[in-house]
Amino acid sequence: MSPEESPFRAGIVDFNPKRMSPEEIKQAGIPTELVAYVGDWRQYPLHIAKHFPREIGVSWINTEQPWYFLDAMKDEEHVERLTKNDFLILSGSGMSAYRQLEEGKISEEFKKPLERAQELLRNHLGEGKWILGICYGGQLAMHAVGARLGKLPVNKDNNAVTEAGWLKHSQTVAGKTDPIMQGIPQEFFAPHLHSDFVAELPEIGTKIKTTRGEITVTGTKILATRDGYLGRTGVINHDKYIQISVVEFDNGAKLYQIQPHPEMATPETANFLTRRNPWIAKEEEMGEAYYNTALIIPKNADFSVAKIIPNFVKLAREHLETTKAVKFIAATISANEKLLFQYLVQ
Repeated sequence: MSPEESPFRAGIVDFNPKRMSPEEIKQAGIPTELVAYVGDWRQYPLHIAKHFPREIGVSWINTEQPWYFLDAMKDEEHVERLTKNDFLILSGSGMSAYRQLEEGKISEEFKKPLERAQELLRNHLGEGKWILGICYGGQLAMHAVGARLGKLPVNKDNNAVTEAGWLKHSQTVAGKTDPIMQGIPQEFFAPHLHSDFVAELPEIGTKIKTTRGEITVTGTKILATRDGYLGRTGVINHDKYIQISVVEFDNGAKLYQIQPHPEMATPETANFLTRRNPWIAKEEEMGEAYYNTALIIPKNADFSVAKIIPNFVKLAREHLETTKAVKFIAATISANEKLLFQYLVQ
């Protein structure tokens, strides 16, 4: 019997709570029917989708599937559509996963949707499918499977340090052999904007309940680290901070987590996150000198970390074709794709 054929479907979940105002949408000239796609401030999903490998065809535009997590998680039909995707990519956010999930300081508006989101992620892994979580999305997903989150120290104004700009990373021994890191050098730069991080990966043997039954963590690997964190006066304390990691499960599922933003690793968006967050320059935050430095792209930086996204997509596809006896056909890319990308904020 020949393998079942189907399009290769991507689900993107946007955890950024900031929405464009009606005035901003009108000023940008965004058509009403496209607001659901481009009506968010940082536009993480579109920046992510720009890196999907066109040669294999990925179906990622679905007019019946909202990307914004508050809309997606409040409707079980939307959740069901997300579960049918072949892989999930989770975006960054202006929210604090540490505050919400470790300290329990979470508003009623977000409490149930984030609980539902974590349940969705566990069930997706229970299907033997893969997830890539970026920044906040990676922290949330790791917490959902038993990881511990941390936050950078607070300053004299009781505000957590905000790491911003293009920062240096090093691959670990495990990173050098993981195919998701293919094409990325031993030492590499990547764009950041965060105060929280994944402090500890889940323990091997951890049991995760899913709708498909219990799955077990069989392996955890740290693929890249940073040596210390960047404060006002430079790099502080030289502990190894987890930047890229993977959790493996006994059913073949994998959860990849990356702290920097590979979707922003392009010449056009290299300092996007810093430019779009001028509050960092406030004296009670990180200060103007720090902010101005964060805007600078190091001369020896390249954009190779962007390869994380296409590498992940190709590996997730190969995994499902091998384990599920599925043959993915090249997806017909929506005619809306070019129309959507013209509204990308640079």
